[in-house]
Amino acid sequence: MGDLTILYYTSNKEDPRFEKRIQEKLLENCGGLPIVSVSHKPISLGKNICVGDVGVSGFNMFRQVQIALKDAKTKFVLSAEADCLYSPDYFTFVPERDDICYRNSNLYVMGDHRDYWYYKKEGATHAQIIGREFYLKTLDKLFEGAPMWSPEEKNFPKERHHKVDIFDKIEYYRTENPVFQIKTHRSMRYFTHSDRIPVYDLPYWGNGKEIRDFYLKGVKEKYER
Repeated sequence: MGDLTILYYTSNKEDPRFEKRIQEKLLENCGGLPIVSVSHKPISLGKNICVGDVGVSGFNMFRQVQIALKDAKTKFVLSAEADCLYSPDYFTFVPERDDICYRNSNLYVMGDHRDYWYYKKEGATHAQIIGREFYLKTLDKLFEGAPMWSPEEKNFPKERHHKVDIFDKIEYYRTENPVFQIKTHRSMRYFTHSDRIPVYDLPYWGNGKEIRDFYLKGVKEKYER
């Protein structure tokens, strides 16, 4: 899909070695799509916009997305986060409409202290594709009268916070291969909703122990409880 930009946003709180491996897999699988990255520290990924150490919150995450949306020029944008791994087919889905949030339902999550996945039944902001202008208008409206940055969710106007989805309508699609998140104890929120049935192997990705050992190699001891 040519009319698509990847939005990569990070607070740079993960171990740099871990995040570098995430970025390398993103570049390997994204098919050369343009990337706009918005970070708290300078990074070398696509076109980078560094906003400084503004604090970690859902509020600031959406501000970073808003900044990326203003810089991107394509009709659609695709989310990518600093603790998520995306299979090649994640980058090929073509939406029917540009005024709906489309979320991938083939999601899994792996905690840093275990070597298997749980299936995540609900969609997430880290695996979605949206019309750029629609997303930007939604965020512009959300942030009306709000400060530029806030380390607290309560500064969302109209009493909206990170538990309230900003989209009124969401459609779900399913990639052939999964997207998954590695939850470390450095992430903004360690706990997430998922089932509790261990999955030890995933299509395309392979064995959970091998995945965990590779991506947390050299840093995993910092994450273990």
